[in-house]
Amino acid sequence: MTGGLRFLVAEGNPSDRNAALEAFGGRTGSECFAGLLRELEPNSTVDTAHPADVDADLPAGMALSGYDGVLISGSGLNIPDGEDDPQVQRQITFAQAVFEAGVPMFGSCWGLQVAAAAAGGRVQTSPFGGEMGLARKIALTNDGRAHPLYEGKAQAFDAPAIHVDEVTHMPPGSVVLAANRLCAIQAASIRHRGGIFWGVQYHPEFNLLDMARLVRRYARRLVDQGYFSDMAAAESHAMQLTTLDDNPARRDLAWLLGIDDDVLDRRIRWREISNWIARLVRPAAHR
Repeated sequence: MTGGLRFLVAEGNPSDRNAALEAFGGRTGSECFAGLLRELEPNSTVDTAHPADVDADLPAGMALSGYDGVLISGSGLNIPDGEDDPQVQRQITFAQAVFEAGVPMFGSCWGLQVAAAAAGGRVQTSPFGGEMGLARKIALTNDGRAHPLYEGKAQAFDAPAIHVDEVTHMPPGSVVLAANRLCAIQAASIRHRGGIFWGVQYHPEFNLLDMARLVRRYARRLVDQGYFSDMAAAESHAMQLTTLDDNPARRDLAWLLGIDDDVLDRRIRWREISNWIARLVRPAAHR
């Protein structure tokens, strides 16, 4: 089988949060995933669902079993203290349904948290304060070095990231694949009710322009949290990210920001997703 895969991308944010991001020129998480899927798999069909919103049904005539792969994007929502939030619970229920349908699933950040919660794991506020901009020195575990999610990936790398929560207790049937100093579960594989999920806490789907837009979107909060000295510093950082995104050959700026090809080269940055397609989605679709 060489093409024709059908993907469903589940948007992690409700519509009001996406509208606030779009006001800063940002792409939604589902748009980021849809764009890279169309580049990696030009013959594929990519649909989008919005399980956070009320009455957000699948495209007409489609069931979960009609898809070869499901991806869950990031979100500004929180599972800690979200036990009574319908926007959170609808997404956990959605992930449980994907597990039960046996469709290969991938998620970044919120997607990993939702899948872990759906399978019985626990998500809590990041004990070391979360990460913003880049997750540094992510290192593969022994299991990660042997896992097909990381085939062809360096054993240590940086990646775009923004999170204040993380998975702290993995569910049964799961394996931790990567970690760093600030986050003990940067990647995991989860088997649950006949389904398989591979996911990461960071954002391989984000480029530097996406990160710049998020800096602008959350600038006031980031200043208050101490990531930047003031609003001008936040804007300066966003401008540097935008400039480097426009011109990756600016090695001076890459050096200043501490950004290497593991972030600048999208084929390296997307490796986990291309491996998920090649090693999990396509074989399942073939069967």
